[in-house]
Amino acid sequence: MLSLLTTTATALALYFGNVQAFWRLECEGSSGLARLDPLMSPGTVSGHVHSVKGGSAFSPTSKAGDLLDSNCTSCGVAQDMSAYWAPAMYFMHDNGDVELVPEKPPHKSYYLLHTGSTHDGEQQTVEPFPNGFQMIAGSNSNRNSTLPDPDPNPLGPWPKDSQDERAQRALGFNCLHYAAGDNEPTLMRHQLPDKGFLDSKCTDGLRLELQFPSCWNGQLDGGPSHKSHVAYPDGVSVGNCPEGYDRRLITLLYETIVATDEFAGKPGQFVLANGDPTGFGYHGDFIAAWKDDTLEKALHACNEQVSSGQMKECPVFEMTQDSAKCKLEAPLPPAIANEDVKGPMKGLANGLQVAYGPASAPKPGKPAAEGISNPGGVQASQSEVATVSIPASSAPSDPYVPAPAKPIFENKKVVKPQAQAPAPTPAPAAAGLPPSERVLTTTQYTQGQEVIEVLHEEIVEPVVITTTIVGGQQGKAKEKRKEHVRRHVHHRHQGGFGR
Repeated sequence: MLSLLTTTATALALYFGNVQAFWRLECEGSSGLARLDPLMSPGTVSGHVHSVKGGSAFSPTSKAGDLLDSNCTSCGVAQDMSAYWAPAMYFMHDNGDVELVPEKPPHKSYYLLHTGSTHDGEQQTVEPFPNGFQMIAGSNSNRNSTLPDPDPNPLGPWPKDSQDERAQRALGFNCLHYAAGDNEPTLMRHQLPDKGFLDSKCTDGLRLELQFPSCWNGQLDGGPSHKSHVAYPDGVSVGNCPEGYDRRLITLLYETIVATDEFAGKPGQFVLANGDPTGFGYHGDFIAAWKDDTLEKALHACNEQVSSGQMKECPVFEMTQDSAKCKLEAPLPPAIANEDVKGPMKGLANGLQVAYGPASAPKPGKPAAEGISNPGGVQASQSEVATVSIPASSAPSDPYVPAPAKPIFENKKVVKPQAQAPAPTPAPAAAGLPPSERVLTTTQYTQGQEVIEVLHEEIVEPVVITTTIVGGQQGKAKEKRKEHVRRHVHHRHQGGFGR
């Protein structure tokens, strides 16, 4: 059962929170597709394949200074030589053959000018990414989640959530079905849907979404993890920052549409390049390299005027021509110079195995463990079936609607952190709910100039998870869940915040 209450608003502040403007950086093509990762595998080859966007000087050793000398960028603004990369998506046929799932350009990197408050309630101002700033969002080895899926409350806030839990909420797998007009909100679904659901529901493909942290301690990098210098606010995209991370950077959001619809009706499964069929290990990397203080100038000149997201409306940005033709300048390292990363091929690149979890995935070269398939995904002839019953998870709290505030840019020096983020708070227990209990939640979103409030009524019932044991190892757990309500409310287009 689902009811809609529709009201009209004169602004989009109810959905976008404190944001006054945003910029949608579109990348018409990938500059590279290879096992490259200068953050996690500097000077060598990466364990898995990444789809790379941005400056053409990207390489295993590239820093911001190298990127600034790029001959071109595969993205839409000529002054932006930054690097944006994330794992590619593959389809694994039942016979073990693997092939690349094509992307549907453009890839979008949203620069959202969200403000918020410090841990002690002081109003923040938006700061640009300084050149040399770099960070990673998501966890390559994660194969488990504590969150309900789909998320009944993607807007938050979650003040008691740990940073790990907020990072899980920063993942999105958006089912696209334009003709039906019922596409989903950004960051509503935190798990990669199974093949049957994608074939029947996602007729226009799947949008991979990744929200980066925006709370900052002033350092350019966060050590070996490239994460400790940033944190998520309590609303993941909007809200208040934790102590020790009181400065507010531009909020970065990746959106990449992959053509899962091209594989409809074909037996097999989708898997990320890092051997992840769950989506919990989706991640992305970023190195900031903007020429001529462009971001600072744009924050001064266009922090309110660009409400459509189109960067061409801001005179500070110079738009590129033929960006899809921009490719990496340097030759690939000899170890991967002739590596097939598109397929069809036998198994994933680097011989990666498919790790279903819930245990973390092993590093490449580690022996297979429970929950990890044989290379190439070829199934053994014998299997066993085990079943276990678990209660469905409970619903989070009501949606958060922060008050609008005007972002004002201020020059600040890079400083060292003063404190660490708060200790993680355990997720609330989901067990103990009686069968057929009613859960009511509401969610607000915008469509055009209207603000929509959705009232959800859900029935909590036990669900059964069936696990197949393949060749003595645990295969993928598939959850069969009876849903009394499925919400599909999102903009009818390929980007979460407008064309």
